[in-house]
Amino acid sequence: MVQSSPKKNKIAIVGAGPSGIYCALTILNLFKKNNYTDFCIDVFDKDEPLKTILKTGNGRCNITNFTSDIKEFASNYPRGEKFLYSIFSRHFIFDTLDFFKSIGIDTYTEDDNRVFPVSQSAKDVRNKLLTAISDFKNIKFIKKKIHLASELSSYNKIVISCGSKDSENLIKSFGHEIVEFKKALCALNIENNYNLQGVSIKSEDGDFIFTRKGVSGPLIFKISSINAYKDFPYEVKIKLYDENKLFELVKKYPKKSIGNLISTMLPRSFVKQHVPDFDKNACEISKSHLVNYSFLKLKVISTYSEGEIVRAGGVKLSDLDKNCKSKLKDNLWFCGEIIDVDGFCGGFNLQNCWSSAYCVAFDVVSSIISNNNLE
Repeated sequence: MVQSSPKKNKIAIVGAGPSGIYCALTILNLFKKNNYTDFCIDVFDKDEPLKTILKTGNGRCNITNFTSDIKEFASNYPRGEKFLYSIFSRHFIFDTLDFFKSIGIDTYTEDDNRVFPVSQSAKDVRNKLLTAISDFKNIKFIKKKIHLASELSSYNKIVISCGSKDSENLIKSFGHEIVEFKKALCALNIENNYNLQGVSIKSEDGDFIFTRKGVSGPLIFKISSINAYKDFPYEVKIKLYDENKLFELVKKYPKKSIGNLISTMLPRSFVKQHVPDFDKNACEISKSHLVNYSFLKLKVISTYSEGEIVRAGGVKLSDLDKNCKSKLKDNLWFCGEIIDVDGFCGGFNLQNCWSSAYCVAFDVVSSIISNNNLE
């Protein structure tokens, strides 16, 4: 049992991942600005703080995505898009980048709008966040897994910011329903493996790579996210190239083999398996066949653990208000991965963590200090 604190306002944050730490730091900074000290924060996690951030962005930490229009940004979430409009209107990418700059993290934006720390290091981001939090005295980290709501009965403000793994019982113990958790942003097993391990494809729809088990890469992660709740098996149709480019090649080189022409746009090893008429003269192939070759149909039989592995599902958004506060239980908030919001690769899932954590933090502080006085 955690020792009782003499402070009037006891705040529990369950989960020391990106959303939990961002929430804690925001609460601490808001209280500091308002010269309020009658509180304490206990952060619970069975693992070390921010352990999960170390793998983000392949170890570089893809902090956010520099897509400045809120609706366009929110369109990258298969689940939770409209819920995020209000969240992002109060704390968006510019606020996030200002926050990270304030703790010593300079960033840069790549051509595809992904934002990374200049240090190229998720470890650096972790260290700077924990250094910032170490400047405050009213916070304590407790290495413990919270299983049930009853374990937090001594706290008058509770924030649940843990990951989705093994969190169902905790959510339900507060009287909340969950949308079933499903793997998203992961690799896919396919029925007909092309035996092309390591061969990468730059298609019209996006980039992917063949693996020992099936297919992986950015396009596949997106497909797995969109289809997270589809029953297996299901079929995927990928546009490999613009067929008009092939029509032009056939017109220009009618006597060349169709396989050789398509190999100017795709890896030859793949084309040999994908095009049964590989050695035929291009002029002998019907237009309908040329169009068919521009598509790849895959039969997906399961997911497997490779990629970002975000989970779709979580606390039902209809049970939360615009501040991610529970409509079912007073003084309870949820943020980050635990709510039914998930996005594509590219910094979108971390931005949900930052923005939802900020809105929760502001509301927690507002419930303690009058909104009229809160700066």
